[in-house]
Amino acid sequence: MMSPLPSRKTSVCILRSGGRSGGGFTIVELLTGIAAIAILIALVIHAATSVRSASERASEMASARSLGIAWAGYATDHRGAVLPGYASGFEAVDANGGSIATQTVPIAAKRWPLRLAPYLGHDLVSLYSGTARDYATEIASLPTDDSLYVVSAFPSFGMNSVFVGGDENFGGFSGIFLETFGRFYAQRLSNVRRPDQLIVFASSRTNESNPGSSGPIREGFFRVLPPAWTGSLWDEEFDPEDAASAGFVSPRHRQGDSEEVAIVTTVDGGVSTSTIDELRDLRRWSNIADAPDWIMEPLGP
Repeated sequence: MMSPLPSRKTSVCILRSGGRSGGGFTIVELLTGIAAIAILIALVIHAATSVRSASERASEMASARSLGIAWAGYATDHRGAVLPGYASGFEAVDANGGSIATQTVPIAAKRWPLRLAPYLGHDLVSLYSGTARDYATEIASLPTDDSLYVVSAFPSFGMNSVFVGGDENFGGFSGIFLETFGRFYAQRLSNVRRPDQLIVFASSRTNESNPGSSGPIREGFFRVLPPAWTGSLWDEEFDPEDAASAGFVSPRHRQGDSEEVAIVTTVDGGVSTSTIDELRDLRRWSNIADAPDWIMEPLGP
């Protein structure tokens, strides 16, 4: 008589709620681990973004400081006369010392970048910083006249030409305006009352892919406008999609976790960051403003 075959016993592993089997992980532990990893990744990304943002801000502040030094160099060579922001009749020269006439490069020679170029060693790329550095490739591929035009129109920083240096489009160099409003813009360093506050340059932007044409935001524009002149020039609320809403000033940098700031250069060569709300103070823009909400008015009888 044959002995019965041994019975096969199936080993069953029962996973009880809150327990573990065979050294594995519970669903709760797995989810906790995944959440911890996600948090670590988010922290690393945030730290990397903050470092990159701080690096870009520091780089652009260095560019702003170089621009301020060049601006002061122009004034020194011109016996204290301030660089005109937008004007006819002022000489602009190329790297070979040749004159850049307005008829050769229409309008471009009126703008400050080409007149300041000799004080930047004619390194026109130095007029671009941060994300706007990408335009350097565009400039290099253009014919000379076109590249000079682009450089004159879209540098990374705009000049406060309404109140510093003078701007033909805002009454600068006009006998009628000077008779009506007095010497409302600084023409000489000796005229400046608050050199540590008066803005010369600010990081800028525009909606013009080419001057006169509307489009998406482009970082860089040759002019920044004050909040007011003979009337208000800024909107009550800043619109990040409308560069003109804050006078073409660009708060393209972040300071801290969320504060958006623009970089500004003052007459004394100082470089700092300011929010759009801080820049609504007219005393930062005008040499003669005596209140944050000041507006230029005609002289009395």
